[in-house]
Amino acid sequence: MAAPSIVMKFGGTTMQGPLKFGPDEDGLLDECLRQSSVHDIYQLLAVRRNQARAQRLREIAKKFVLPAVTAESVPVVVVSAFDWATDKLAQFAATISASPVPREYARLLMSGELRANASLAMTLEDLGARAQSLTGREAGIVTDGRPTRALVERVEPDYVQSLVDRHVIPVVAGFQGYYWDEEWQRNEVSILGRGGSNLTAVALAHYLGLPECTMFSDVDGVYDKDPNVHGSDAQRLDEVPAEELFTWPRFPQVIQKESVEFAVSKGVDIWIRDGNDATRSGTLIRCRK
Repeated sequence: MAAPSIVMKFGGTTMQGPLKFGPDEDGLLDECLRQSSVHDIYQLLAVRRNQARAQRLREIAKKFVLPAVTAESVPVVVVSAFDWATDKLAQFAATISASPVPREYARLLMSGELRANASLAMTLEDLGARAQSLTGREAGIVTDGRPTRALVERVEPDYVQSLVDRHVIPVVAGFQGYYWDEEWQRNEVSILGRGGSNLTAVALAHYLGLPECTMFSDVDGVYDKDPNVHGSDAQRLDEVPAEELFTWPRFPQVIQKESVEFAVSKGVDIWIRDGNDATRSGTLIRCRK
């Protein structure tokens, strides 16, 4: 039997990568202007975006996921939807209804993570690794009885562990789970609050018996103040107690507050690391007493 070596989570901006339309973005506008119709421009942008995403997925697989595979263990991977995907789906829902039905709203928004995790699993398979994408329900993420803004109650990790035992990398769609609907007497899918993939990762780490999990982000750690506002005066912290974060005037945007609260309650430390540079150590948020 194998053991999970690490639970690693990749955020939406990290999944997309720094280049949204490939390496020659500077010349893309001119290329668009040379097209003969709006349809041709749309098709060009779609092709370029897909190519950039495919390249980025290979980078994630090679730099972060595959190096964590050993003879005795494999990583458990959690992914968010590609950059802006959830926002676009939420905007789409708003154009349909000012008050969308929560069940259908949840199902629409969760499709972003399903596209992301299936494509990463496909990439890993293409690189020679065994991988399988999982919905939140398939990963055993049980939430409270709300279709939206749900909180994790527990994880039933048997299927995830069975994949690990067979040396198959589980690629879990973050931000989603399931609950028992009393009205319809059946299981229904749910989505967590925004940033909920963080909560997915922490919960999986705890129920798989791991003392920590790692969040790969578009920043290299937690800073004592917002570097976008304070520039070089902002200092990256090598380590910070979770309790200290709760005293800050503004909770760090790099991590979902609910996921840190859950991590403190379960005793799971959280690493925040750079999703572009695997050599950077990042920040350890100490949640274990």
